Amino acid sequence: MIILEIPAILLSIVILVYFVLDRQARSKLKNHGWIVLLLSNFLQLIINLPMPMSYYYRGTVWPQTNSYCTWWATSEFSFNSIGLFLMAWISIERHFIVFHSHTFLQGYWRKCLFHVFPIILCLILSPVFFFVFIVISPLCTSDWDFGLLGCGAPCYYGEYFLNQFDFYFNLLVPTFIIVLANVMLVVRVIHQKVSRQRIIHWRQHRRMILQLWIISSLYVAFWLPVSITLLVQITADPSFMMHSLAVMQFLTYLIPLLLPMMCLSTLPELTKKILRKITNSRSNVVEAMSGNRNVRVAIAITRI
Repeated sequence: MIILEIPAILLSIVILVYFVLDRQARSKLKNHGWIVLLLSNFLQLIINLPMPMSYYYRGTVWPQTNSYCTWWATSEFSFNSIGLFLMAWISIERHFIVFHSHTFLQGYWRKCLFHVFPIILCLILSPVFFFVFIVISPLCTSDWDFGLLGCGAPCYYGEYFLNQFDFYFNLLVPTFIIVLANVMLVVRVIHQKVSRQRIIHWRQHRRMILQLWIISSLYVAFWLPVSITLLVQITADPSFMMHSLAVMQFLTYLIPLLLPMMCLSTLPELTKKILRKITNSRSNVVEAMSGNRNVRVAIAITRI
């Protein structure tokens, strides 16, 4: 994890600085969701991921305090749900941008309703839920286990309704929205291509659609197996894939670690700038070495 953690943090900083400095890229509606997702992912990298990394290194939770376990559970659940909800909304919003940009996203109030407000909801819904039922916990008191990853489960897992609501609302629903929205986008693209309708400017939206498919596949690849396994355990067979569930849940930590790299692969302008910087620095080093060599040769000739 630490092998991926360091470059993920550095790449996140580079990409966020790129959006801050490039006003044209920052002002595009299609990039707003990615900027918020990257910022949330960056906070997860520096705030949340060091806790499971410490657990895997030590083999136990440290420090062994209830407040630390409460913070760990709240931050991890919140960041995971924020990432899922943002990715789900970005997948839906792409339909608006590609097919309905002249209706849903024109005008101040429509932009607020169909662009800004959903992003704000994605950022506050899950954190409020977990703050109420983990931090304040009006129904029960969590009995944390310092020998388990994440200190075990919070006490509201024992409440059937809250446990079911958490699973369906914070995990299953956004995961299947990501899958469904991307499948529907493929279907609509193929339909527009086959019908040869010229309303959509495909060259303009092709990169944006490809970017969505690349990044959303990261969430689908790691969260969909967990969602299906838990759904089968809840509805049919409690022992289904029980021995593999811990491995699948560990693999979800790869999402914040790989997300900056996936985002960079969809930003050719930034990639070219980085490669140009590396190429220029190497050429400067070569020129400096050549210059030093010429000086040494001149000195040797003078001495002769």
